[in-house]
Amino acid sequence: MANDKRSGHDCVCRKGSRGFSAILRRHAAADIDLSIRRRGCAARQVNARMVSHRTAYALLVLTMALWGGAIVTARGVYDIAPPVALTFWRWLLAMVLLLPFVWRKLPSFWADSNRSLSALLPLSCAMVLGTTLSVTAVNFTTAINATIINAAQAAMTALVAFVVLQERLVARQIFGIALAFTGILVMVFRGDIALLRSIEFNWGDLLMLGAIVSWAFYAVGLHRERHLPSGDVLLFVISVTGTFMLLPFYVLETAFWRGFVPSAEALGGIVYLSVASTLAAVYFWNVAIRSVGASRASVFVNLLPVFGAIFAMQFLGERLYVFHVAGAVLVFVGIVMAVRR
Repeated sequence: MANDKRSGHDCVCRKGSRGFSAILRRHAAADIDLSIRRRGCAARQVNARMVSHRTAYALLVLTMALWGGAIVTARGVYDIAPPVALTFWRWLLAMVLLLPFVWRKLPSFWADSNRSLSALLPLSCAMVLGTTLSVTAVNFTTAINATIINAAQAAMTALVAFVVLQERLVARQIFGIALAFTGILVMVFRGDIALLRSIEFNWGDLLMLGAIVSWAFYAVGLHRERHLPSGDVLLFVISVTGTFMLLPFYVLETAFWRGFVPSAEALGGIVYLSVASTLAAVYFWNVAIRSVGASRASVFVNLLPVFGAIFAMQFLGERLYVFHVAGAVLVFVGIVMAVRR
């Protein structure tokens, strides 16, 4: 009788053990399936950010055209929109416009924020700092100085990439960067060496130098990081960072220097800077860097004065000269040499 009881008890235990094991197996299978789905989702997100090199180069050209228009816009509204105010409203409007498109993605982003915020915050601060310093610098330095310093973006990015990523440039790429820089000098100084000897630098040039250093770290960091959200969420986080980061400086600028004067011209400038120069151009810039890398993407910054000259001829009635064509040819040849594999 006692043996029958023990036998029955053992049978129940074995059945319970088999049932418990089955539950564990089902849970393990569910966890594996969830992990596979998550990896697949992450892979789709990475692939969504990656485009072909040809598409990336086209996006970079378009980005430089939009940023070239931003330089003209910022100079045009200088008297009615001081630099910090202009940058603050630029990021605020971008944040508001992006919110309807990203709010559904934000809960999943915050659920994984511990891994991504450590990379996102430095990137966001670098982008905001670079744009603020550049807009401020053009108010305190000449267009020639700003263009020359800005043309050093490719070399600065290559230097940061070498220090941070141990990424080396081949001789052809170095020559291409130098050739594009020479093209900038030809355009800026109209092919006259005497003008080069007469240049003077001021503290506004230091602000522009700080801007290209910030952009270099942003470009290299963006190319290095792999745990970043989708492009629209990334841009939204940068916009939020810019809005709250600049708010106290906007208040100080208004209180101790001069305030923002609302007008149709100022509002039009803010809309262009927010929609074209931020939402479109920064998004294209981010996509292109993820595809071709920071060093190759930064060479395209040399197109800014080329588009500046084109816009000046189109909207300001300036004439086309031989040094414009010669400088533009050197820039294009330098870019082709720098991006070739």
